[in-house]
Amino acid sequence: MPTPRTTAERYPERVTYDRDEVYAILDEALAVHVGFATDDGPVVIPTLHMREGDQLLLHGSAFGRFITTAAAGAPLCVTATLIDGVILGRASSHHSAAYRSVMIFGRATPIEDERERADALARVVESVIPGRLSGPYAARRPSVEEAHYTACLTLPIEEFSMKVRAGFARDEPKDDAVEAWAGWIPLTTTPGTPVPDTVTGTRFPAPAYDPATHRFRQDR
Repeated sequence: MPTPRTTAERYPERVTYDRDEVYAILDEALAVHVGFATDDGPVVIPTLHMREGDQLLLHGSAFGRFITTAAAGAPLCVTATLIDGVILGRASSHHSAAYRSVMIFGRATPIEDERERADALARVVESVIPGRLSGPYAARRPSVEEAHYTACLTLPIEEFSMKVRAGFARDEPKDDAVEAWAGWIPLTTTPGTPVPDTVTGTRFPAPAYDPATHRFRQDR
């Protein structure tokens, strides 16, 4: 349900509160940005994430400002944005971007148990590269010792909204005679060829990109 913080004042027709659509954006996005207030002013930190049911898993240095602030119960604002293209109008003031974005408000809870935290960090890796920690070419899983200095937080997805901008520019009739191209230019993320390292990278198969999931997958 919308709240005062998630209710759009401009272009409310672009906003939805549908969980399935919100989750699709969070699952496609590789990273989110986390905003919070500090004594020195507002800070926004990018981080990899994963959605697990009705919550986000966020990770970072256990001793960094983001984790220590969030673990203390500070309110957070988490955003994920996918840019689908640029929109060109006949008037410069009507140029825009095609995008899908999600905004979540809430407070995060740290995973205190280091073994549970190590398992959560492994799940974050798996969400970025499915199959990376299983099969004959699996990477080593996070250890309990490593989980001591890499923290993981859970953030419930309760107060949220999604905004979508698509279509063409909102040109006005007075600009119909302007001799300029108008339309929109799609943008896509195109992965490059994996580059092997010099130690073992040439001995094992590289992950392959799966366009259906927008992720690289480690073949077994």
